[in-house]
Amino acid sequence: MEIEITRAVALISINATLFVQLISFLIFMVLISRLMYHPLQDIMAERDRQIERMKEEMAAAEADLEDIFYKIEYQTREVKEEAFAFQQRLEKDGSVEADTLFSGVADEIERLNQETKQEVQRQIQDVRQHLAEESEKVSRIIMEKALDRRLVYE
Repeated sequence: MEIEITRAVALISINATLFVQLISFLIFMVLISRLMYHPLQDIMAERDRQIERMKEEMAAAEADLEDIFYKIEYQTREVKEEAFAFQQRLEKDGSVEADTLFSGVADEIERLNQETKQEVQRQIQDVRQHLAEESEKVSRIIMEKALDRRLVYE
């Protein structure tokens, strides 16, 4: 039997085509880098900047919102304090006015009471005077009837 020796063929042969393919691959990489990778990186960087700007704007808006809430709370407190002070002032004014009215009414009642007492005293005096006159007439009539004659006064 004869043994045949064959030569093994390599899968990769190093020749000029390898260098041409390597150069064309490098050219392809440069073109892809220039046409696709750098613009894509620029777009991604721009997006990152926009996201950062939006985060900053959101933080500023949250700070503004917090400031607005603080101002609203402060104004609400001021309005409540003013309303309470106004209520206190109204109550005080009402109390003073009520005291003034009660004082005026008490004075009016006292004046009317004095007038009424004076009127009653005057009427009593008139009635006493009238009663004295009437009692004198009645006593004169009784005496005339008892004596059965007419009395003459001087």
